[in-house]
Amino acid sequence: MEPEFQQANQSTSEEDAELEKSVSYKDSLLGDIPSAYAQAFRFERVDEPKVESDTKLGDIVKGMVDVKLSQETKSRIRAPWTKALIVKVYGKTMGYNYLTFKINTLWKLVTKMDRVDLGKDSFLIKFSEDSDYDKVLQGGPWFIGKHFLAIKPWEPYFKASKSTFSFVAVWIRFLELPIEFYDPLVLREIGSTIRPILRIDSYTASGSRASYARLCVQIDLSKPLINMVRVGCLRQRVMYEGISALCFCCGRVEHKIKNYDF
Repeated sequence: MEPEFQQANQSTSEEDAELEKSVSYKDSLLGDIPSAYAQAFRFERVDEPKVESDTKLGDIVKGMVDVKLSQETKSRIRAPWTKALIVKVYGKTMGYNYLTFKINTLWKLVTKMDRVDLGKDSFLIKFSEDSDYDKVLQGGPWFIGKHFLAIKPWEPYFKASKSTFSFVAVWIRFLELPIEFYDPLVLREIGSTIRPILRIDSYTASGSRASYARLCVQIDLSKPLINMVRVGCLRQRVMYEGISALCFCCGRVEHKIKNYDF
C-alpha cells in the first residue's frame, strides 16, 4: 500500500547546498511575508498592559488566601521577559547543557542569552538584543537533528505542565510543481489552503529553482496533516520536511502504528 504521506529528504543536492551557502541571512528572507509569523503564532507584546478583571477569578474557597498585585507591579515584573521565548524539543528529551550547546550552534547569536529550566523539558530563553530575538522568530522553523524545536513567546502565568506546543512551523515541498504556479500570489493561495503560510523560500519566490516549490507553514501537530492539494486538474503531493515520526495511517506526528503494511 502506498503511504498516505511522504517525508521530504532534508539533504539537498551538492549544487543546491553550494548555492545556499552563498546566500546571506537577509537574502534568505526574500520570500518573507511581513508579520505572518507573528500573526500566526500570536506573538503579542507582553509589555502592553491588559486589564485583568478580578471578578472573573471566582470566589475564595476554604484554605485559600488572595494576593492582589497592582497593574504597575504586574507590568514591572513582566517587563524583563518581554524579549524571551519558551522552547521545547518536540518528541525528545534533552538536558539543559546539551540543549544550550545545540541552540548556540544553531542560532549563532550576536550577544549572550540567559537560559532557565522551567521543567517538563521546557526552557526559557532571554535575549540581550532585540535583533537576536527577531532572528530566532523569523529564521524558523528550527530543528535539532530531526526534531522540531518548538518556540512560543513567554506569557504571564506560564506553567510548563499545563502548556502545549502543538503549533509549529515546518517547511513543505511541492515536487515538480508546474512552472506557471511559481507566482508569489498563487503560491500563497495554494499554501494557505494547507495551513497559515509564513514564508516562501527565496529560490521559489525568485523562480530560480523549479524542481520543487518550498513554503513554510504553521501546522497543528495534534491534527492530521494534509497530504495533497488539487488545483484545477492538477493533483499535487505535499511533502513535509523533517517529520520522521509521522504515522502513515492517520497523518499525525508521534502516533506510529506498528506492523503497518505499506
